[in-house]
Amino acid sequence: MPFESSLPLVVSCLLGAVVAVFVWLRVQARWLLAVAVLLAAAGVGCFVSDWLVETDREYLLAFFPRLARAAEKQDVATIMAALDPELRPLREEAERVLKQVRPTEVVITKCDVTVEPAKKPPEAVANLIVRVTGNVIDKGTPGTVLAGVKVLLHKKDGKWLVKDAEGEQVRPGQGK
Repeated sequence: MPFESSLPLVVSCLLGAVVAVFVWLRVQARWLLAVAVLLAAAGVGCFVSDWLVETDREYLLAFFPRLARAAEKQDVATIMAALDPELRPLREEAERVLKQVRPTEVVITKCDVTVEPAKKPPEAVANLIVRVTGNVIDKGTPGTVLAGVKVLLHKKDGKWLVKDAEGEQVRPGQGK
């Protein structure tokens, strides 16, 4: 679909079909019955296509929770697979952070994704607020950190890869 949610279109088509059937019952004009069938078919078609097709934005909204679960499980391979292999400094920084911080819980409290499909290759920017609970090896003490993270992604060979990430600690209630 060219838009994010098909629900308004589906509801509009089905309501239009119901109205057309109601008017058809009063007037008995065949063209109203044809309109009702076409509107119902259009509504069902929109629902099915929305269910079958996953947009880039929907994929990315599910991508970050998968990375959070991988961080909780210390699954370095999954996290490294999400990073662009050509960006060596980013991969080294990620390895260093994963060795330093042992998260026991990673919760994404806010995820705002903007996809720019007009660019070649397509790019996306994700603004996240992440709560990380775990042990920081330097201090050896458990703690919780709330971080605002801006993630830049690009689509390479049909796969979304992290191109860059910047994070900073935020305070509760501080909207980013």
